[in-house]
Amino acid sequence: MMWTWVLLGAAAAVGGPVSPEAAPATVIVVTSRGERAIPVSMARGHPALPLDELSALLPISARIAADDWAMVEFGGLMFSFLLDAPLFEFRNRIIHLVGGAYVQHDSLYVPLQWLADYVPRSFSEAYRYDPVAARFEQIGITPVATRLSQPPSAGSLGVALSDAPTAARRLGLKWKHKVVIDAGHGGVDGGTSAGGLVEKNITLALALALGSELEKRGIEVVMTRTTDVLVPWSRRAPLCKADCDLFVSVHVNALDPRPGYRSIGGLETYFFDHRKQNAPDRIAQRENASLRYQPESDRIPDDALTAILRDLEENEYLRESARLAADVQESGARVHPNGSRHVAQANLLVLRWATRPAILIETGYGTNRRDARFLSSRDGQRSLTRGIADGIVQYLLHYESMINP
Repeated sequence: MMWTWVLLGAAAAVGGPVSPEAAPATVIVVTSRGERAIPVSMARGHPALPLDELSALLPISARIAADDWAMVEFGGLMFSFLLDAPLFEFRNRIIHLVGGAYVQHDSLYVPLQWLADYVPRSFSEAYRYDPVAARFEQIGITPVATRLSQPPSAGSLGVALSDAPTAARRLGLKWKHKVVIDAGHGGVDGGTSAGGLVEKNITLALALALGSELEKRGIEVVMTRTTDVLVPWSRRAPLCKADCDLFVSVHVNALDPRPGYRSIGGLETYFFDHRKQNAPDRIAQRENASLRYQPESDRIPDDALTAILRDLEENEYLRESARLAADVQESGARVHPNGSRHVAQANLLVLRWATRPAILIETGYGTNRRDARFLSSRDGQRSLTRGIADGIVQYLLHYESMINP
């Protein structure tokens, strides 16, 4: 069966995963070392090959670094894959793929797209791939060529190196970035309790995992809390000050009992705008109910001057918050078992005093069994926070392109 692979730039959208029906069941690898049919895995929704079987026939080896980057060497060239992210780094540029490398049962799997498209581009005199026959072969069964063809242009593959941290450069980011992550609720404020989940515990686990994912991508992280304590809402968003780029608050949704309420699930992302709400009133009412736990000394007066200043700040960051919400929602929904519900606006107090682009993520519904299992499992938390981190990087790439096109 035949399909077309397309390599996109770092800020571009990528295509959807290849279905099991569209991918070959095996790929025939033919080199001077022999011939073998290697099974294609669709475990992560895109075709991938076990590297240990490829290494029997090809000059390929790999090691996995502590920061979840798989360093794959092929024919003397190094390709760096961020595990479970649809991309790899080569020659200081990021190349986006349909799906990424991953580890399963202690084996590293590399995307078929990389082997079928990019390796022949880099070693055009040594290897070729026939998509009709699903056959990857060494040309003329000769020793691997050391002379490389010119790679595709930078304009089609990614962004050049900069002074940003190494991991950030691998993703195409040019500058240093800082993100404040807020684990919703905490201490005496437990948030919602449904489906066996206590919101404050799930949000803390997700926030810590998200912080780890962003740090792997070279982004500095500040946490509003790292333990089970109550942090006044008026002190959370202001932690994102002049040297901070984004504020991200993590929460878990729930519904009051009513007909069919357990069937509702999925990811939702909100940004603040008290003048034009299209989110259900219950979201603001439920999240803002935490106000009863806040000391009077931490309640900021809402006088006329404050209101004027807030309007100015909201106008400045409203559009960017909306863009951030859309990028995070799209990326996170790809891995969420119940997909995407919506991006919406709401009068959420925790976002009200943000002076940078800010969003609140309702990561799923504790009242939905499928969501609850996903959010309470380590694999689900890692999968979702990787998706959210990818959405944040996508926004930052867009932001940098707007500031310095």
